[in-house]
Amino acid sequence: MPIAPDMIIVNAHIPTAPGEPTALAIGHGRVLALGSDSEMRSLTGSDTEIVDAHGSILLPGLIDAHNHLLMTGQILQQVQLYDCRSIADIQRKIADAVTSAEPDAWIIGRGWDESLLSDGRHPTRQDLDAVAPNHPVVIHRVWNRLVANSRAMAMAGITRATPDPDPNQPYAGGFERESDGNPTGLFRDRAKELITSVIPEPTLPDLVRAIGAACREYNRLGITAVSEPGLSPIQIRAFQEAARTGLLTVRTAMSISGLGFGTAADDALIRNRLTEMGITGGFGDDLLWINGVKLMPDGGVGDRTARMYAGYVDEPDNHGAWTVPPDEVVQHIRWAHDNGFAMDIHTCGDEAQEICIMAFADAQSANPQPHLRHRVHHAYLPTAQTLDLMARHQFAAAVSNPFLWSLGESYRLSIGDDRASRMMPMRTYLNHGVPLAGSSDSPVATHNPWIGFAAAIDRTTVKGTVLGADECLTSDEALAMYTTGGAFVLNRGPITGTIEPGAVADLIMVDRDPRTLTSAELHSFSPQATMVNGTWVYTAG
Repeated sequence: MPIAPDMIIVNAHIPTAPGEPTALAIGHGRVLALGSDSEMRSLTGSDTEIVDAHGSILLPGLIDAHNHLLMTGQILQQVQLYDCRSIADIQRKIADAVTSAEPDAWIIGRGWDESLLSDGRHPTRQDLDAVAPNHPVVIHRVWNRLVANSRAMAMAGITRATPDPDPNQPYAGGFERESDGNPTGLFRDRAKELITSVIPEPTLPDLVRAIGAACREYNRLGITAVSEPGLSPIQIRAFQEAARTGLLTVRTAMSISGLGFGTAADDALIRNRLTEMGITGGFGDDLLWINGVKLMPDGGVGDRTARMYAGYVDEPDNHGAWTVPPDEVVQHIRWAHDNGFAMDIHTCGDEAQEICIMAFADAQSANPQPHLRHRVHHAYLPTAQTLDLMARHQFAAAVSNPFLWSLGESYRLSIGDDRASRMMPMRTYLNHGVPLAGSSDSPVATHNPWIGFAAAIDRTTVKGTVLGADECLTSDEALAMYTTGGAFVLNRGPITGTIEPGAVADLIMVDRDPRTLTSAELHSFSPQATMVNGTWVYTAG
């Protein structure tokens, strides 16, 4: 070995490595060698640190293939509503936030889902006014809707005279009105911008702090790398600053915000931003790099805006919505491909997924660039043609497996039990040879990868409904989704997602093998320690 290791870990179990070695040597952030304790100890240099794992298990660090890390960091500092099961629960949390808020400060919450509320309805401005009459309050649904209180609407200038957005624009949306024409406080789709546009923008230091907060939380759970989708220029700058100051301890593949994800005004700037930078996907280093472009052509299933071939329950003529017209989606995919950027595309509806996959295939056939890891995330309902093309061209499915747990009941209400049981068909993807990666899409669902791990192996909702038992994965397959599967999506295999010579030293130390745990045990599971690039970034206790 040309260099002495910086660290040798002994008395461990490394079950994902051939031969299940008990020790490994690490140097300059890389795995140098694996073997027995005595073999690795023989490599010790004068400055080598010896770490006794005391029989613990070492696994590769986890990779979340679609995760809004920065946004999650912001939301960690806001009001968490994911566990609310009634409007009264929401009110209590908002009331608690009011007691510590500065006068006139905005109170932002996220995570409510009307399908899980005992009231059987969404919150209204009156519900929020009752506990926060003097602060502007906005609470985001898990996806695509928000409710604002009267103070927030007044600051946005919203009254009964305010018109709905122009219905001729894609994904126009609107806001719900009472019988007298006054807004109820519920805004959906593009109409949300009427409210969000007046919320004060975070500063660059705010964004950097949010990245640091998210990294600490992710490292605590064993996450060592993410694909971070849909970033604006100031957000990219914040990641650079976080990396420069040592706050970025999660490897981050950045996708630039593309059509459908940001504001309508921002969409018009996308292509110039990309071409003026003079770079292509892959620019950066092993900690932080530009990966591709995020595109969002349709909505979601729970709010009945995913673009479907068949209609929704009790709404047979509702096939969902295009946030971007399909011909523009195809053009944008080809443009990004020809300019050297991988595409990370949100597809919830089967029609949206098929059109995007067909466009990927056409682009790769006309201008082969196999190093561009085009993929679809969510990837709920692939058609037979979609599956064939994804397997043939190795287009990955970055499924949002924790959605099955947290959003599964809303799927049943929107599309019925039959289609809901076929959503995110992970077994089918693997059987067809489609690359499969696990992701959270946090903050839409929990960023905790172990809850996602459990959802992949049991497909059980928060109410105990099993959605398609024949699509469950084995625990080995679930772990692969978060390791080698994620590395494939990030185009960083085999240097990430494995513990082998030459790989980056990203690993977790655990006292139990998660592959042997029940779903209930996984929900409360976390590592003893997490390492990124040969440095411990988290230790328990």
